[in-house]
Amino acid sequence: MRWCESKTDDLKLVIERIIEEIAMHSSCIVFITDPAYRGLIDMRAIKMSSFLLRYDIGVRDNDNFSRPRKKIVRALQHVKATGCYAYIILISNGLLASRFLQYAEGERLINTRGYFLLLHDNRLFRPELHYIWNRIINVVFIRRYNTYKYRSGERVTEERIDLNTVYYPSYTRDFTTIKYIDTWQDGKLRYGNNHYIPKTTNLHGNGLRIAVFEHIPAVTEASRDFYDESTTTASPKALGIEFELIRIIAKAMNFKTNYYMPSNIANERWGKEGDNDSYTGLLGEAITENADFFLGDLHYTLDHLNYFDLSTPYISECLTFLTPEALTDNSWKLLILPFRLNTWIALLCTLLLAGGAFHVFALLYQKYIDPCVSVKYNEVTDYDSMKGLYLFTQFQNSMLYTYSMLLQVSLPRLPNALTVQIFIGWWWIYSILASVTYRASMTATLSHPIAKVTIDTLAQLTRSSLAVGGWNEKSKDFFLASSDPHSQEIGNKFELIENEKNAIDRVANGKFCYYENSYLLQHARGKYIFEKQNDRQNMTEKSTDSSVKYNLHIMEECVVHMPIALGLEKNSPLKPHVDLWVRRMTEIGLVRKWLSDVMEWSKINESRQKSESETLVNLRKLRGAFIALGIGHFLGFIVLIGEILHWRYVVLRDPKYDKYHLDAFYRNNNKFKT
Repeated sequence: MRWCESKTDDLKLVIERIIEEIAMHSSCIVFITDPAYRGLIDMRAIKMSSFLLRYDIGVRDNDNFSRPRKKIVRALQHVKATGCYAYIILISNGLLASRFLQYAEGERLINTRGYFLLLHDNRLFRPELHYIWNRIINVVFIRRYNTYKYRSGERVTEERIDLNTVYYPSYTRDFTTIKYIDTWQDGKLRYGNNHYIPKTTNLHGNGLRIAVFEHIPAVTEASRDFYDESTTTASPKALGIEFELIRIIAKAMNFKTNYYMPSNIANERWGKEGDNDSYTGLLGEAITENADFFLGDLHYTLDHLNYFDLSTPYISECLTFLTPEALTDNSWKLLILPFRLNTWIALLCTLLLAGGAFHVFALLYQKYIDPCVSVKYNEVTDYDSMKGLYLFTQFQNSMLYTYSMLLQVSLPRLPNALTVQIFIGWWWIYSILASVTYRASMTATLSHPIAKVTIDTLAQLTRSSLAVGGWNEKSKDFFLASSDPHSQEIGNKFELIENEKNAIDRVANGKFCYYENSYLLQHARGKYIFEKQNDRQNMTEKSTDSSVKYNLHIMEECVVHMPIALGLEKNSPLKPHVDLWVRRMTEIGLVRKWLSDVMEWSKINESRQKSESETLVNLRKLRGAFIALGIGHFLGFIVLIGEILHWRYVVLRDPKYDKYHLDAFYRNNNKFKT
């Protein structure tokens, strides 16, 4: 009995010393014990016990953590809510302790980055439990064993208590290596040093696996140069925000980056649930615990938090739609575009009034001012006596000459009548103002880019007949779960697609709207513009083929502003230090700078297209002039045919017609007089 009591006393003293050390870091402690060790620790014997908050959770020997008792679940939830992160787990059965850890870690009911004290048991270090000790690293194991010494031929048994911990990062991914740190001897710890040394500040050059999914703006294709063995020089192009972040974090925490791209990641992307509880993409890599970091523009959502640990968000992305941009090509209306409809009506009314006024003035002058003019006159006396009024004595001539002055065409002769001259002078002033205004507006119309018809709101997208979709099924569920009727309607017709290039081609053909983050959509639009310009330079079929009638447009209204974060292994011990470095890189502006580098190529292509559309006047914009010329030729041809028919079937059949005395014929036939 005394021997058993001495063994228990040693264990009790060791635990008390470790608890005192934990109390330097935490103000509360959770005791998880079985019947064998319940009541072992007397808190009154521990220094600083008056400042410690204690929680006790009792575990039965027959507890089944596949269906845990509600009392234990509620206790763990309460402990987590209070922020307690120190755990003293005294369970004699190693299998029971391992099942408890698996359940609590999987349900996130314990803080794996807290401080742990457990009893050593070889069953805790089975290969299937290796992931536990890759997440719980601030742990001390109390190992009790017997040693034998031979004195005077007799074997003397002595109990020894060692303190062990785990290596991090582990040398292998399927075996847990134990590290000795201290020994209890003669009623005290041999070294008495700090047993909870930080293990994540310096990883001493150990390698960490990083799964990469190339997605703008997180990771670009140029990043392959840093982990592709076939290349020796790095690309000067932008690598992506997350790739730059992980490079700085690796240097700060002193670990080696082992990049790899999961198989078929280009199609599976973030991944989804398959048959038999299987997962693909980055989700599959996280569930199978193949990587420590996950790069791929991960959304900070509750769904992703079930599989990853996400760092502090470093940016917020606008999730929206890539829509077709219809070009309202109205260059055929070039002649009427400078003025609006009411201006044209006022201009035509003024022309009719002015032409009629000239005709009236000419007739009044001829009748009252110059009565000496003979009624019968020949062509010479008409020219001299009327003093230029012959230009306006006939109504059709008056309208034509008035119209010519409006177009700044000089008259063949200026009438000598003072009244008509004054009116002509003011009409010239009006003509100068009207023509200059028309020319200036015409110049602005030619230099102004073609008007565009775009979709910029969810309401406009709902009213359109275009199909919408994206590759992620979670996006469809997001629209369907929304309380907004427009979003629900979009969710009902949301299509799931796999090939991004085909989706963008459908957008360019005016049949589809693609859902993604605005940076990736801007990059896709820049790539489309670049390929289009190359086709024009190479004089390929696309340079003359007009099958693609739409440009690409990014909808201005954001469906949601989504936070983006780095992905880590679930319950990763690296998260506190990763969060620290992510915040620092964001605060000093490096994230914004890297984002600008990634999007620079797209902005250059867009600016080139914009400058071309604003400064160049091509044949398409001058199509209205050719249409006007064609209409004039057509009308002239119709009038010519009419005159020919009138000559043959009217004039030549007249009995008074005499080709040798045409002057007498026209003088006697007023209906043919011109």
